Amino acid sequence: MISEVVMLRLFSVLELTISEVAFKLACGAPYRNGRIPIAHKQCKSIQDANINMHSHNREKTHLFLKWTKASFVRESIEHVLDISDSFFINVQIHGNIINEMRIVRNHIAHRTSSTKNEYIILLQRLYGGNPRLTMGAFLTSTNRNTIPNIDRYIRTTKIILNDITNG
Repeated sequence: MISEVVMLRLFSVLELTISEVAFKLACGAPYRNGRIPIAHKQCKSIQDANINMHSHNREKTHLFLKWTKASFVRESIEHVLDISDSFFINVQIHGNIINEMRIVRNHIAHRTSSTKNEYIILLQRLYGGNPRLTMGAFLTSTNRNTIPNIDRYIRTTKIILNDITNG
């Protein structure tokens, strides 16, 4: 149960940080390496960036900005930030692991039949066949991997956040 709570919090931090970085880049904040992001619309504040990502150059206002999948990030930023900039390129590079973490998080948080189906497909992709693993065993077991998945997700999150902020 503890590993599930850690996973929920970890993915929340990842999602929130991706959004905050996007908003700050839209305001002209430089990457950690000093490079300036490519923006289609320069924003004056975090709130202005949020508003512009919802509505700038859109026929219909986007009700919700989503940050849990590379394609969702693209839809959120494409009218304000250039998708050829290193922020989105790095989100795409890490898109598979972000999506994997999203699937795990969704199944922990919602436990519906659709989240279970996505989780089973993930297990089949990672381990082959149809392993019957509880979420706790999936996150903490070292039977199939030398590093438990929760540790891998923690390490990967640090790498993702480093890459998207470095430029």
